[in-house]
Amino acid sequence: MLRTIAASILMALLFTGARPAESFAQPASRRLSFAELASTVLQNNLQLRVAALDVAVAEAQLAQARAGRQPQVVVSGSYTRAQQQSGQTISFPNPFGPSPPVISLTLPAPNPNIYAARLALQYPLYTGGRIESQIGLAEANLRGARAVFVRAQEQILFSAQQLYLQALLGQESVTAAQRALNQSNESLRVANARVSAGAAPQFDSLQAQVAVANAEQGVVRATTSVASAQTSLNATLNLAQDTSLEFAETLEPRPVAGTLQDAIARAVRGRPELVEIQSRIAAAQAAIELAASGGRPNVNVSTGYDVGNSGGTATSLVGGWSVTLGVTLLLYDGGLTRERIREGQLRIEQLRVLDAQTRQQVELEVRQAWLALQQAAGELLAATKAVEQGREAARLAAVRYQAGVSTQLELVSAQTILAQAELGLASARFGQNLARIRLILAMGSSGGTL
Repeated sequence: MLRTIAASILMALLFTGARPAESFAQPASRRLSFAELASTVLQNNLQLRVAALDVAVAEAQLAQARAGRQPQVVVSGSYTRAQQQSGQTISFPNPFGPSPPVISLTLPAPNPNIYAARLALQYPLYTGGRIESQIGLAEANLRGARAVFVRAQEQILFSAQQLYLQALLGQESVTAAQRALNQSNESLRVANARVSAGAAPQFDSLQAQVAVANAEQGVVRATTSVASAQTSLNATLNLAQDTSLEFAETLEPRPVAGTLQDAIARAVRGRPELVEIQSRIAAAQAAIELAASGGRPNVNVSTGYDVGNSGGTATSLVGGWSVTLGVTLLLYDGGLTRERIREGQLRIEQLRVLDAQTRQQVELEVRQAWLALQQAAGELLAATKAVEQGREAARLAAVRYQAGVSTQLELVSAQTILAQAELGLASARFGQNLARIRLILAMGSSGGTL
């Protein structure tokens, strides 16, 4: 799915450009779903715009390399102003008679204005593989640039999804904190009523007041965390900082299908880092061929038509055509070609080691992400049970306190444990969703969605 989105987003970024945040006429409030998050961040994010321009540069370089196969048409012209000279006079004896004894011929002065023009067509017949190697090198660089773009896209999207989940966690924390505050207020009401009736000491009321104050602090902290996540998400989406985001989803656990071995196979097949390394290996191989072409002959053919005033002696322009077949061969370059080839071979060996190392790292990341997902699932199950037990304990503590068979301390403790359990459940849901998108990131673009 990411690659499909990437193709359209890349074209949109290149032809329309990303606008600065202040130029977006954003509404005061915007509803945002988790599904819309991908298209929004990929359209607006400025870091992704930079990566898209790198792809465009690589495409332009490939077009330049391919242009080397095409014939070139060259037109040239020149004008020369030479020093003005006088005409020459040639004298010789008259062979036909005594009169005149000497015959003199006066040659016209050369034209100081010399004109020349040439229209030529040049075409490389054989370059020893130089042009083909340049094209192969540019194609490999383009594949590498696209792989870097895809990886940047995945990382930016992961950051945006993480911020989205943090905002959802903040909202659930606000709900849990508000619920704890309501319970504390109810406990305070009951405590005040019992104190007024003389059924409980003043200490119960003070304890309840402390519980209310603590619950109010929890609401403030949770509300602040939501605002902080929204601000960071606005920056990632390149939206106005004062945009109020309304989140369409709740922090519910999302299932994960497949096996660990499937995840590893998909990661090895689709991680952009591995694609980039393979493109760098292809580029190094093309560089070797390019270096080797320096020791091969180059054959070019050119044809042209020249127009001029014949070296400046003629008063009118004359023209003529010509065809030239040229062959160039470098006989000795001091070992430069040999060392360039050796450098390329060493670079390929280095990249193959790096490829093996990266494959190990990719498998490790997938395994760690998978284990983290399993851990998150276990923590979610435990947190769900803790909330169920905490709610029942708080209910019983409230009934016991109202009946006068338990203390205010027992009720406050039960309510505190319940509040902590509800916050723990929200955190466990966040952890499960975060572990899920970490696994998607570890599998790469071919992993799609789980």
